[in-house]
Amino acid sequence: MRSKKTVGVLGVTVLVLMMMAMPAGAGAQKRSDGVHGLPAPDDGLQATHANFEGRTIDLAGDWAGAQACLLWRQGGISECFRTAEELEAREKQLTPRREASGRNGSVSAYSYSYSCSSSLRLYEYDWYGGRRLSFWDRGYWQNLANYGFEDRTSSYIVGACPVWLAEHGDGGGDWYPGPTYPYAGVGSMSWGWQDTISSIYIG
Repeated sequence: MRSKKTVGVLGVTVLVLMMMAMPAGAGAQKRSDGVHGLPAPDDGLQATHANFEGRTIDLAGDWAGAQACLLWRQGGISECFRTAEELEAREKQLTPRREASGRNGSVSAYSYSYSCSSSLRLYEYDWYGGRRLSFWDRGYWQNLANYGFEDRTSSYIVGACPVWLAEHGDGGGDWYPGPTYPYAGVGSMSWGWQDTISSIYIG
């Protein structure tokens, strides 16, 4: 059994790591990657389109029957699927590519360093039901309106990196006070926070 002292040290360590990764201030975390050949988050090129069964759909409008979408913008991936199982199979396919990119000096290696090793999952309904969005990109605010998901999050699962969930776009408004540390899972958002998240930040 862990001692109280050990548990306390672990808790402080997690808190410090989250504070180090925390955005400096709401709405002020826009990162320009032009020198690396990568698009900046708010440069007008924010992808709202995704591949779904061989055709392109506009996520900001109609998902056209898709139920789960994977977004890894810095890896050039924006894909949707009819089931969460299909999405998870695609994530497994992409893992070797991401790991390989982290071992060379290309732009892909830069992309890898700004991607989390597992995705943040947002769900439309309580207890991980309804449509799902999975995000790998980290280091800048991502607006959910671009993906037809503004004010629609009812539950979520955090990946390997801490996250922040904001009331308004670009990190504005209040930030969700519930658990957003690595691997946290919330089956039902706190009272007053159902369907209110407009932007996310993966640290």
